[in-house]
Amino acid sequence: MPEMFDETLRRLREMSGGVHFTVSLPLDDDGYLDRKCPSHECGANFKTLFEDWKTRVKDEVVYCPICRHEAAATEWNTLQQRHHIKQAALGRAKQMIGSALRTDVERFNREQPVTGFLRITMSYSPGSATFVLPIQAAELMTQRFVCEVCECRYASVGAAFFCPACGHNSALTTFDASVRVVRQLLASLPSVKKALSETGGLDASQETVRQLLENSLVKLAGSLQRFAEAVFASLPQGKGVKYRRNLFQNILESSALWRTATGRGYEEMLSGSEFEGLNRLFQQRHLLVHREGIVDQDYIDRTDDPSYRVGQRIVVREETVILMADLVAKLAASLSALK
Repeated sequence: MPEMFDETLRRLREMSGGVHFTVSLPLDDDGYLDRKCPSHECGANFKTLFEDWKTRVKDEVVYCPICRHEAAATEWNTLQQRHHIKQAALGRAKQMIGSALRTDVERFNREQPVTGFLRITMSYSPGSATFVLPIQAAELMTQRFVCEVCECRYASVGAAFFCPACGHNSALTTFDASVRVVRQLLASLPSVKKALSETGGLDASQETVRQLLENSLVKLAGSLQRFAEAVFASLPQGKGVKYRRNLFQNILESSALWRTATGRGYEEMLSGSEFEGLNRLFQQRHLLVHREGIVDQDYIDRTDDPSYRVGQRIVVREETVILMADLVAKLAASLSALK
């Protein structure tokens, strides 16, 4: 009989010998790669034609064009590039270990007797995924904010809702910017795909774009959730109303709460097909965050979506994210009118 965590232990032993995978770094429009001198005294930024970096520069030693500092080719990444590589490595490790844990849990549960006084089962929850943005997309998705209460200036990739200095909820003022950034990203996807294909190959490009689209769907749902929470709290009818944590992640429950407080639910703010579509997209967001996108029976029961069967993985396309952006913007406009 195999050990309880046989697959996980095997995967850890495999990883102890090192794991090789490709991380794509972007080039500029002329095919040059950003570099940074690793010398603390110099730290100069410069560029090298990527083709020459591959064919002319030696792995053993590279020379800084400013101070002639010598270091191995692996030491010349910029701070942004180092962060990107670190996040990619962390994401890969979590993916490999998570897959092994899931295999062990499923095997353990299959081996448990179906009859008897006591039956023990295990479950595995992967938690939030480490999402690695390509650097070009990270620049597009970076938003800068100034808190309207304390004037603290801060920035984040994607939506940000709370001031790091005073904790003020800025969802009301940042929602439009969050939707706009996602639309900008979608508009730039052709150039992002091209750059990724050239530096990392077609497979890497497709995988990164898939993650970008899924992350955009999750971000839009989170932006609407925080926006709805802030608007509801600002209403006289919302003062002192108790509701469960993350209720605004559920379209049906939050619609019922709005109807109780204001006489209007989401069904009155959207058409029938739009309401059903938004509910389906929020349920897909739930799958992405909590089940790595794998469809379960709850999703089928809550959406009546004929496109999937239990065990399949949802597919988020560009048009899916565009629809999500349109629906959350329309609903937010209707909620704003209630203030």
